[in-house]
Amino acid sequence: MADAMVTGRMPEQKKQRGMRVLQRSGLNASQAVNLMFDRLIEEGSADFLLQDDLKPAAERWASAASFVDGLSCKRATRFDTMTKAEINLDRLAAKGLV
Repeated sequence: MADAMVTGRMPEQKKQRGMRVLQRSGLNASQAVNLMFDRLIEEGSADFLLQDDLKPAAERWASAASFVDGLSCKRATRFDTMTKAEINLDRLAAKGLV
C-alpha cells in the first residue's frame, strides 16, 4: 500500500512544544499521527480527541496518559539482551550451521 501524506497547520511554538513531548516518548510526528489514526479507525469516533473543559486538568492529564500508555506495547523477545553477533550465532545454530 502506498503511503499518503497528512498535513496540518499550527503555530510554530505549539509544534516545537509538542515535538519535545513526542521526543521524550521516543516518537516522531509521523508515528504519533499514525497512532492517532489507528485509534480513530479502531473506535470509529473522534470523541477521545475532544477536550471536556469541565473535567479538572489532573483528570484530563490522567486520561491522556492512559491513552498514550495504551498506544504501543514493546514485545519482548529472547534477542533483547543479545548483541548482534550473539543473535547471528543463535540464528546460525538454529539452522544447524554451527
